[in-house]
Amino acid sequence: MDDAPGLFELTGLRREPIDLPEPKRQDKSLPKLIGVHKRRLERMEWECVQARDVWRELRVEVTTVKQEWRDAQQHARDFWADARADFFRMEISSGKFRTAKGAYERKKLEAEQVHIRARDAAQRARRAGQAYFLLKQQVRAGHLRSEKLDILQKMLHEKNNPPE
Repeated sequence: MDDAPGLFELTGLRREPIDLPEPKRQDKSLPKLIGVHKRRLERMEWECVQARDVWRELRVEVTTVKQEWRDAQQHARDFWADARADFFRMEISSGKFRTAKGAYERKKLEAEQVHIRARDAAQRARRAGQAYFLLKQQVRAGHLRSEKLDILQKMLHEKNNPPE
């Protein structure tokens, strides 16, 4: 090569090694935590959607059963009103009137059974609604935690990788 003495040899200066910091190993625990949190949050959102659908179906059932109850009550009232009107117009005998009264009592009991079913359906719908709103609240809290984790990750990234 070149046998000419170098600049450092002529001036008597020695070359100092440049002090470069070793690159830090990236801590991957926070990104893993964020990934796990994101999957859990997606699962909770899916469960929340399912709970909302169940709640809606139960509310439709409540509406249907309540309408059946109202119809059964109205049918019993109409039946009794017709039987009384026929009796007072003397179109039926007292025996038929007593038979109609027994039928009216049975119709009232059937309406009460439908009413019990309606109350049960309303209770189930209420519980499903409470479960849905609880899940919805947990999803909101999960989104807040997710935002906090994202902010923390950005802060750590900026601290570890300062702009040059």
